Amino acid sequence: MTIIVSLLIKLVLISFYSLSFLDIDNNVVNTQSFSGKKVLLVNIASNSNKINQLNGLQQLQQNFKDSLVIVLFPTNSFGSEPKTNQELKQYLEQNYNLNIIIAAKSNVTGDNKNPIYEWLSNKSYNGDVDALTQADFIKYLIDKDGRFMAMFSSKIQPMDSSIINAINTQY
Repeated sequence: MTIIVSLLIKLVLISFYSLSFLDIDNNVVNTQSFSGKKVLLVNIASNSNKINQLNGLQQLQQNFKDSLVIVLFPTNSFGSEPKTNQELKQYLEQNYNLNIIIAAKSNVTGDNKNPIYEWLSNKSYNGDVDALTQADFIKYLIDKDGRFMAMFSSKIQPMDSSIINAINTQY
């Protein structure tokens, strides 16, 4: 009996659009509000050597504002984000002109993972892949129907043709 129940639990997919997270001001953001658009999820850290990618992410958001939502997930999972939410918000406002959703600081690895990253890292939830986040500035693309579409290394710049081509793909 335990084996059957265990197998059934593993087959239960969780819709991306059923998830929510807190933004940097501690407001609840329901992913259902992104329905019909592609979503690019990026874990960030202000002390990361990839922080300059924020400019490219803003440009990407501007170029695809009608069809793409970008959400930044600040994290100290890799030891590069010492700032609090308030300090981070101030830093981003002073140094970058972002028109991008910024989530509250959270874990993207290990126990107590942000629900979005729990979904990304568990094939039994997302139906596609166990996408383990192993560095800051990993980019995950979700299609307009809420399905996992692609994962891009932190080495790939936001305006890289591989990301742009994936965004332009019809599904």
